[in-house]
Amino acid sequence: MMLIKGVISLSLLLMAAVQSFELNMTQYYEMPQLYDFDDYDRCLQEFEGTTATYCFVRADVQPDNTASAWRAIAEISKYDRHHFNHSHLYFGLCMHQCEAELATLDADVRQQLQTGILTDNPKVNVYLELFAMEAGNRARYNEPSNECINWRLQRRGHGVRAKSVVEYCDTSDTAGKIIEEDDAWNMTFYVVLCALVSLVCGSSLIDLHLKRHRHDKMLKERDHYKTPPQSLATRVLLTWSIARNWYRLNQEPNGKIGRELRFLDCFKFFSMFLVIFAHTNWVIYEGAISNPQDPERLLHTPAGTLLISGSLITVTFFVISGLLLTINWLAVIRAIMDQGQKKATLDVVQYAGLFVKFNVFRYIRLTVPYAFVVLLSGVYFGNAAGPLWRHIYEREQLACRKNWWTNLLFINNFVRTDERCLLQGWYLAADTQSFVLSLLVLILGQRFGKWSKQLYGLVLGIFLVLPMVLTYIMDYYPILLPTPQTQKNSFIGDRQFTEFYSSFYMNFGSYFCGVLAALAYDQVSLKQYKLRDRIGFQILWFTLIPTGVLWLFSAHPIYQHYYAETPRIWGAIYAGLQRNLWAFGLGIFILGLAAKVGWVIRKFACLPIFRILGRLTYGAFIVHLLVARVVLSTVRDPVYFGTGTMFAYIFYVLCASYLVSLLLAIFIELPVSSLLKLMR
Repeated sequence: MMLIKGVISLSLLLMAAVQSFELNMTQYYEMPQLYDFDDYDRCLQEFEGTTATYCFVRADVQPDNTASAWRAIAEISKYDRHHFNHSHLYFGLCMHQCEAELATLDADVRQQLQTGILTDNPKVNVYLELFAMEAGNRARYNEPSNECINWRLQRRGHGVRAKSVVEYCDTSDTAGKIIEEDDAWNMTFYVVLCALVSLVCGSSLIDLHLKRHRHDKMLKERDHYKTPPQSLATRVLLTWSIARNWYRLNQEPNGKIGRELRFLDCFKFFSMFLVIFAHTNWVIYEGAISNPQDPERLLHTPAGTLLISGSLITVTFFVISGLLLTINWLAVIRAIMDQGQKKATLDVVQYAGLFVKFNVFRYIRLTVPYAFVVLLSGVYFGNAAGPLWRHIYEREQLACRKNWWTNLLFINNFVRTDERCLLQGWYLAADTQSFVLSLLVLILGQRFGKWSKQLYGLVLGIFLVLPMVLTYIMDYYPILLPTPQTQKNSFIGDRQFTEFYSSFYMNFGSYFCGVLAALAYDQVSLKQYKLRDRIGFQILWFTLIPTGVLWLFSAHPIYQHYYAETPRIWGAIYAGLQRNLWAFGLGIFILGLAAKVGWVIRKFACLPIFRILGRLTYGAFIVHLLVARVVLSTVRDPVYFGTGTMFAYIFYVLCASYLVSLLLAIFIELPVSSLLKLMR
């Protein structure tokens, strides 16, 4: 209790010490707007008889201390944890209108307006490389677009100049049209889709036929779909049956362990909701916002700290994954022992066989639906277009077509990280790498049972200290810092995200806390400890809830304090503790719920609605960013960033993601899972 009081007192003291921040709005409006878009549809539709062109242009304002606009940019952008880089601007230019404006100017004036082509921004260069097919448009429109931008900056009295580069151009003939409808990627998708539809239809019709001609007349109609056929060949034929897969999706958990851990579905759903919340906001940042000052202000408040600390949500998935791996491992080992294995351990060949089997089965189960979503992400299709469509959505298509193999090999968290396909896939890569290492540790713990506790303690200690050491040596910031500009740049070139956040070795301690929670749960079950009857454990369990909330705010003094750097050693210690302590506390929390501690919290978490939602979480995870990009890339004007708008987009993305996930589950995920069960 003294420790808890100390944490509360320290958090309140540190939060009170952080000074509030106020934007100077007079100075703010001296800066050029971050986003300046001409009317996209009017541009491409108004000028009949000509091929109209609309270009998306990136511009960097050049330093000029004599201009008040530049001084405002420098002053406001220096708070880079909370603010956009206001020197980097997006323009959507109607080139017909642009050239008409330039035609009224003298040649000397136009020459003075030319500031140069933007070539020294590495993040922009990543986009330019992906849109290499736009080289012709750049050669034609780079100079006039630069003149137009500087003419606008001059007319509006900003007194600054900018270098610029065309990212891409749309024309009235190509906007929203399919680029290459019959290319190999699209044809592969159509073939796969037709095969899936054929399998589902055929399997469902066979199942319906068997139901109508069943021999057991006492069997209820709905029970037909719940009862597996006796013939192996028939089971394979019925794998894609829609009705049968719906009942599989909705079936109650089997066995004692399944019933005790059914609350995990609730954990998965709410964690997925928070992930969609964060990622939808990120895609909004990646596009265009009409009131950037409001999210910038928000990030200076405790609510901003809460948003930044939301990265801890991914720890929940790591803990659950480690927990389920260990429970499955223990179940398999016990089944082997029960089949007549007299020795306490297996031989090397048996362990190697189990290691390969676990990894192959997991790879197939995860990769088949994942590969379909990667394939879908690269498909060209007719669309509503818009000034940001290609910047937000087509960039993903091009990255998936180029780097799909890094996703399927689960190495996309450290290979070609500036051209990621499905950015959220970093988690699957880190989780896969953690799975492999954890399985090796569990095998060693089983093989050398006498030293297992020391082994587990050593592994936990190493991966608790390793993030501290790396943070100190590599001079990482103590927490993940998804700044507005970082999100606007889609995390391209962000060392903090690539090395500090998404690498498996920085997350393995959290994963291993799930492994330890499963081992503890196993011992509690075997020895029949009644944790819910122990007052001390109940007090500890309920105390974890307010302590967890406070822990989310523990980054507040680090994140909000600009006036002195966090001492490097303390920053390193916090970096090692932030995720791992959260994971350790979550492990205890899960152990308590499994032991039926928690009263109304457990009852709520075990509601039947979460059974389906929890099982659809994997599909929603791999597809939700694709849905968010489709929704937000068709906007014509900058989006107003407000609570209502934000939650409207989040709710839409959440619902659409789970609906798409339902189709993935019925068509791919559940059939693959059924086939794998038959192979065991």
